[in-house]
Amino acid sequence: MQTTFRSRIALIAAPVLVSLGLAAPALAQDITLRGAGASFPAKVYAQWASHYAQERGTKVQYAAVGSTQGVQQIKAQQVDFGATDIPLSQQELAQHHLIQFPTLVGGVVPVVNLPGVASGRLRLDAHVLAAIFAARIDHWNDKAIAALNPELKLPNLPITRVVRADGSGTTQVLLAYLRQAAAADDSAIPLKDGRANWPAGGAIQAVEGSSKMVAAVQATAGALGYVSSDYVVGDGPAAVALRNRRGEWVTPSLASYRAAVRGANLFRDGLNAPPLVDVDSPMAWPIVSATYIVIDSKPAAPERTARALNFFYRSFLMGDRAVAGTGFAPLPAETQARVVALLSTVRAPDGKPLPVMGGAKEGAGARLALR
Repeated sequence: MQTTFRSRIALIAAPVLVSLGLAAPALAQDITLRGAGASFPAKVYAQWASHYAQERGTKVQYAAVGSTQGVQQIKAQQVDFGATDIPLSQQELAQHHLIQFPTLVGGVVPVVNLPGVASGRLRLDAHVLAAIFAARIDHWNDKAIAALNPELKLPNLPITRVVRADGSGTTQVLLAYLRQAAAADDSAIPLKDGRANWPAGGAIQAVEGSSKMVAAVQATAGALGYVSSDYVVGDGPAAVALRNRRGEWVTPSLASYRAAVRGANLFRDGLNAPPLVDVDSPMAWPIVSATYIVIDSKPAAPERTARALNFFYRSFLMGDRAVAGTGFAPLPAETQARVVALLSTVRAPDGKPLPVMGGAKEGAGARLALR
């Protein structure tokens, strides 16, 4: 993909480089960029920022405070970029003079802590998953769960729902899936401003952020939670196998995310796409979403915005290496090239284009600070 992307980006970039000028002024290297928002891509942004700091000498701080807060902070110009798993409408973008572009594709994965049950062994469908989160099923040996798992000896253990208390794009994507695939069962879980009003009944723990979600699930026998796909790589919590729209049992993987992207023809109608839930495609993971960056298109601090745009541009140049081993899939090469074209539309207050593709000299390494 990297070679394909570089060839496509060359075609897109040629006129942009002419408009920017090859002798774009160097940007100050003592800038520390600030971003905030979705926890879904936080680990990948850490990896990108480490590479960018080594290559360009600019620090990036990213606070994984949830999609809702990320959007609020970029609207208030408190950060250089916001991050959200749920794309803003064109009306909202125009109202706040923002641009929005996707960066990654990944899955939302239900995770469990069932003693003796390995990752991918427990099977749940959308109806049972919705019933658990709605507190209508509260023990692991419930007959509905047992019917899907005849080969497992399920314990008479209470289910502890571990849920997000903060405004979370991950929560929104999960509930979008349940509404699509199990509409009748999901009606008891209302959602407002990225926060779900989880039904009472049974055991429940509310946490803020994906890291705390993982910690709570791993510390609680009988727990069920949900995280982005990067958290189930390596020694992460045990993933649940889900039944997709074709009736196939699938586990979270790069291949199953790509299958969903292919089946939905992601971004065919533009750069803003809803979550890919319950896609009718062979071996597709049923809860897939892109994640997005939101940036001011009329920046008051153009030097900072230029550096933020350059950060994402340079990350796209890494191609498949940008997401290797992270649990995420890269955007299609054609989509990345369209994103680069969009980045070139941002202008300084004097109307001049920002030096998105160049700037600071290669510099000393720095690290991303996750807060």
